[in-house]
Amino acid sequence: MALALTIVVLAVLLELARPASSLTRSLPEAANVQQRLRHAFDRLHTDLIGAGRGTSLANPGPLIRYLPPLVPYRLGLRSGGAERRVPRSDAITTLSVSRGSGLETTLRTPIVGSAPMVELDSRPSCGPPACGYRARDLVLVFDDQRAWELFRVTRAVGMRLTLARAHATATVFGPGAVIAPVELHHYYAAPGRTELRHYDGWQGDFPLLDDLVDLRFRYFGPAAAAGPVCDTVSSDVRGPLVEIGPTELADGPWCGPAGLPFDGDLLRIRAVEVDLRVQSAVVELRGADPRLFRRPGPASGRGGTVPDHAVTFTVAPRNLGPWP
Repeated sequence: MALALTIVVLAVLLELARPASSLTRSLPEAANVQQRLRHAFDRLHTDLIGAGRGTSLANPGPLIRYLPPLVPYRLGLRSGGAERRVPRSDAITTLSVSRGSGLETTLRTPIVGSAPMVELDSRPSCGPPACGYRARDLVLVFDDQRAWELFRVTRAVGMRLTLARAHATATVFGPGAVIAPVELHHYYAAPGRTELRHYDGWQGDFPLLDDLVDLRFRYFGPAAAAGPVCDTVSSDVRGPLVEIGPTELADGPWCGPAGLPFDGDLLRIRAVEVDLRVQSAVVELRGADPRLFRRPGPASGRGGTVPDHAVTFTVAPRNLGPWP
């Protein structure tokens, strides 16, 4: 009888300890999921809020006067002709002038060919060597005709730069075109993988977040105007914003240089809504409820499980208007 009583007591104690054991395993994993979601949110929010930041010294103003700072597809060396101009709901590219590398200036000599060498104009804050540009810097060149292209600096000597085009274009830039350091951030859901990845416009393409289960971007702006949209960009955003659907972002009218055309409706974008959802990496901690788990697991009930964590947020980049 004493042995039986001991077994009963031990069974009760073990049953009481089971929830504590589950919590010991699930709480650290829940904190891990929260931290990964917070990291992804911080990166996306920071780069979206800074999208379109333009020059302050040479032809100052936001980039949207010349090109779309937000596009729903990949730009850069690894973007093919078929990939460009095809909107994806789970991908976005942001462009902004960098404040951390070379200095903005204008070209003294033209850009012609696939690997041009150019001479930079000297300015009070921009002198040898090469206005602070170094090999591997990513730069943006644009002019008053709304031609633009991304280049990689391959060599910097004196006030001369040797450049390599990021796209298969042949756009010619004359003396006086603006050159500025640029940041390109392309975020996308990797096909066939539960990863949020980041591409820098040249060779760097790295995972930013594991166990991604949902990534969606939606775009909002003023209603489409009746008339030309490529020659002027309105900064007037009074009135309600309307959603700009994927079809509108790929049906023209086409603006920009011949080698880098873009849909004119991209210039209407004033805000972006982001849906981001992350799951637990431990399958055993995911249950069967489809409301809580996008990819269910074998866990029964809710005790000791780690539901998916999701966030939806909207960003209105300050450089997309209004501006003076």
